[in-house]
Amino acid sequence: MSYSTLLIEKKENIGTITLNRPDKLNALCALAFQEFIAALHEVDQDDEIRVVIVTGAGRAFSAGLDLEEAKQGPSEFDLQATPIQDSLPWIPQIMRNMKKPIIAAVNGAAAGGGFTIALASDIRIASEDARLVAPFLRVGLMPELGSTYNLPRLVGIAKACEIIFNAKTVTAKEAKEIGLVNEVVPRDELMSFTWKMATEIAQMAPIPLQLSKRALYQGLDSQLAVQVQFEQMGQSTCFKSEDYKEGMKAFLEKRKPVFKGK
Repeated sequence: MSYSTLLIEKKENIGTITLNRPDKLNALCALAFQEFIAALHEVDQDDEIRVVIVTGAGRAFSAGLDLEEAKQGPSEFDLQATPIQDSLPWIPQIMRNMKKPIIAAVNGAAAGGGFTIALASDIRIASEDARLVAPFLRVGLMPELGSTYNLPRLVGIAKACEIIFNAKTVTAKEAKEIGLVNEVVPRDELMSFTWKMATEIAQMAPIPLQLSKRALYQGLDSQLAVQVQFEQMGQSTCFKSEDYKEGMKAFLEKRKPVFKGK
């Protein structure tokens, strides 16, 4: 599929989605949202891709909603409409349900919708000049796209309230201190650092990697007995896989395993 607001690159089992409206700081117009959802489905359905990187072209991750388009009327961005599974409000659920881990490489500003996309990613790596902000209350809106679910789970309820109620801009340094991002690196090292992490993850066995992502998030809202049962079922699947046999063989032979996702 061809896209006009983003780029997709596939290399060495890693898929990279780059928001590509640098002249508008990768602001999210209606088409950009639609194409982002389509791109998420594309990379998740590609069996050769094991890890996904999301980033922005130019000097920003995403400035959020395209205000030039939004001021023309609310129809394209009316979140009160009944959401369907592939509509804008379901982006965090789509990202959560993806089999592949998602790493956000936050290069510069991540505001509004850009902020929520970063929150919905599994891991966040920020450049030193990154700024994360949820400006919703400043413009008469409330946080959306799952940010009221994801943010408290990352930084705690008190800090989440501070960030939302004050529409506070969080620097990369503070974001690392409060657990909003995993790592902060110089801007010119952001993609190489993120690529290295993605490569290390991509070398893991795909089946248990996918099961682990599902189990970790399920565990946030689950009971211990339910999680133990899920782990038993998942482990049984892993034991029956060819990759488990390869992993054990490689360990005994003191070499790196070659996993095939089978």
